[in-house]
Amino acid sequence: MADLKYVKLPSKSSEGKRTSVKEGDILISITAELGKIGYVEESRTGEAYVNQHICLLRIDHEKADSKYLAYYLSDAKQRALFQKLNDAGAKAGLSLPTIKSYPVELPPLPEQKKIAEILGECDEAIEAQERLIALKQQRKKGLMQQLLTGKTRFPRFLRSTEKLISRFFYYPADWKLVRIGEIADQVIRRNSFGELPVLSCTKHRGLVDSLSYFKKQVYAENTSGYKVVERGEFAFATNHLEEGSIGYQNIYDKAIISPIYCVFKTRKSVEDPWLYLLLKTELFRHIFEANTNASVNRRGSIRWNEFRNIHVALPSLKEQRHIALYAKALSEEITLQQQKLEQLKQQKKGLMQQLLTGKVRVKV
Repeated sequence: MADLKYVKLPSKSSEGKRTSVKEGDILISITAELGKIGYVEESRTGEAYVNQHICLLRIDHEKADSKYLAYYLSDAKQRALFQKLNDAGAKAGLSLPTIKSYPVELPPLPEQKKIAEILGECDEAIEAQERLIALKQQRKKGLMQQLLTGKTRFPRFLRSTEKLISRFFYYPADWKLVRIGEIADQVIRRNSFGELPVLSCTKHRGLVDSLSYFKKQVYAENTSGYKVVERGEFAFATNHLEEGSIGYQNIYDKAIISPIYCVFKTRKSVEDPWLYLLLKTELFRHIFEANTNASVNRRGSIRWNEFRNIHVALPSLKEQRHIALYAKALSEEITLQQQKLEQLKQQKKGLMQQLLTGKVRVKV
């Protein structure tokens, strides 16, 4: 399996047997995730606790290259074989004798080292790409926090540098402070359309197709009391809003959602993508949390009557649209980088299948 992971060793632990690990040691999970591999790099050696769920392999470096062996054991074919060698029956588990007797196919030692070097370069490229994506995501998050609250402005829209203050935030004097109920309306529409796709709301991805996301049915068999949410409408879970569970419906023309959700749509003064970005910020997660704690009649939830009274700072429609388009461009750049990352992973996977099976030999 092309999921070889380097281990980070804890300095302290309350369980297991104290073991002084060394560079090149291989760790194998022998319980829950049978055959999952960890490899110890030089920079991460030291004292660690290895408990009964882990098998530590220390390789004779005159006979085998430990990094090559780690790649070999992490290949999908070997992981599948580990699954079949389950010694514990219904409860996953591998015994140490089973691992010691596990057959491995090894090319000459110099070839092992060369293959490990090639795959190591693939890992370095993947890790560099992952760091780049993380930086771009962090940059986008920071810029959005600034732009959506008016701390940073596009010069073409700047009319005043003065700041006003509301209960939770400062905002530009040339923006309007409005309640959500002034720019949006609740929608109550019960399911009378028969079979419609069911949506769920997640903290990070917003609205998702429930069956596709959870891989199983987590909603009621009888959906006649469910609410309809049409394309271009918002929905939030009234009892999880403080966790960021709010979404925008752009998946289906019509779908249904649990009765515990609140559905609303905006008026013409609002650019929907801008409002969605704003409501998903950490600032508004904090505002939702404060309003949840302050809710007296329905403790632990926010209904429309509370939600509609929450304030937002509203820039002009053109500025909203510009912010939303800028965010879209940043997201598209991140998507391109994620696609590149997937390509690197597939390239490594292909190399592993060729090099670790001997289908392609390397010259040493």
